Amino acid sequence: MRPMFRKPTTIAVRLPLLVGLAVFLSAIGTTHLALRITERERDREAQRLAGVYVDSLAGLTLPLIRSGDLAGLVATLERGMGFQRGVSDLAIVVADPEGKPLARVGQPTEAPPMAFGLTRAHWSPNPEADTAWLQLELGEDGKVEALIAAQLAFPEQAARHRRLIWRLTLLDAALAAAAAGLSMLFARRMMRPILAVTQALQRAGQGGFSPLPADWRDAEAAGLAESFNTMAARLQEREVLAASLAERERAAVLGRLAASLAHEVRNPLAGMLTALDTIRRFGDAPEPRGRALDLVERGLRQIEAVVRATLASHRQDDERRPLMAEDLEDLKLLVWPEAQRGGVRLGWRIELPVPFATDALRLRQLLLNFLLNAVAATPAGNTVSLAVRMQDGALEARVEDEAGGLPPDADRRLSGEPDAEGGLGLEIAGKLAVALGARIATAPRPGGSCITVTVPPRTEAVA
Repeated sequence: MRPMFRKPTTIAVRLPLLVGLAVFLSAIGTTHLALRITERERDREAQRLAGVYVDSLAGLTLPLIRSGDLAGLVATLERGMGFQRGVSDLAIVVADPEGKPLARVGQPTEAPPMAFGLTRAHWSPNPEADTAWLQLELGEDGKVEALIAAQLAFPEQAARHRRLIWRLTLLDAALAAAAAGLSMLFARRMMRPILAVTQALQRAGQGGFSPLPADWRDAEAAGLAESFNTMAARLQEREVLAASLAERERAAVLGRLAASLAHEVRNPLAGMLTALDTIRRFGDAPEPRGRALDLVERGLRQIEAVVRATLASHRQDDERRPLMAEDLEDLKLLVWPEAQRGGVRLGWRIELPVPFATDALRLRQLLLNFLLNAVAATPAGNTVSLAVRMQDGALEARVEDEAGGLPPDADRRLSGEPDAEGGLGLEIAGKLAVALGARIATAPRPGGSCITVTVPPRTEAVA
């Protein structure tokens, strides 16, 4: 079975092979062309020898043809056979101008041209049998009086020609193979700089920035090695710099993570401490104790939500549940201790008749951030309010305060950009809004500001 995937042949192998094959085929083709030229020259030489031989017979046979002495013509032809050099005559045929034989001597191996209706001068070689027919016209002043054809054999020339062809073929194959091998070596040698750079790039891809030797004989190769070494040195510097920056970024991320956790955990802890104080003071009364315990439980769940939100970038499998009116009422219990300490009044208007499909824990944390920031910035005696309602299928939450307005860079911090000077509250709120797919809009109002959060429904959150 043939493999489905083949390992591709490298250019270091293909290029020398192609160069060697091109040189080999070129040498073979050149020799083949030379042999064809030699073949033509041999054919011309044979035709010339045959022409000399037949011309010598023509001067003897023409007078006998004119006199009609056919017996003398045959005797003359028989005496003429065997006196030539370099060729062997097999047969001689004399015919009238229409090709009708008048005299014939010898044993031809095939019919002469005149037997096929050819009544002109004709050269008909047979390379396979090393024979040829030469037919000439006999006459004077352009008048054809007879035709004479001789079948000749060239055994010596053919044998020498075959030996020459074999010798040239073997010699050419050897020289072509040697030339192909040398061409492959030269091609491989010329590719050494490219192969060296390729191997160095592979090592660099694995983290090894070893320089190339610069002692190349060719100026181009030396320049290529120098350029690669410069690039490798700069890449190595960038790797070191990137590692240093990554370490700094890691330290910065850890610091921001710790600050975020401290900031977010501190908010519910304040309400939980107040609840514990209530339990100590009114522990015997079931109703205050129950509300305080519920507040402690909600505060713990809020801390759990903070931890889950912190790990959201690494694990997105936290349990999601829809938002209910009770979740928003719990926010008032969490914000109330801070508002009481600051002398800030709270306004609460929740219109959520049915659960809303979203991530309840993230949305609670988002609104809690806005409310605590507003309470912290609002002077004593003023009001911070939360209004929640359904608007065109989405949930709209409005946080209004009388703190004099938002800081100038509030919009930037709500987009999730780092906030090194103004704290992490608005930045974390912006990230939570992105996770919820919510839209945050800020607007001034008399004596303060208004933040509107529009949250679209998410059906998958219900599941």
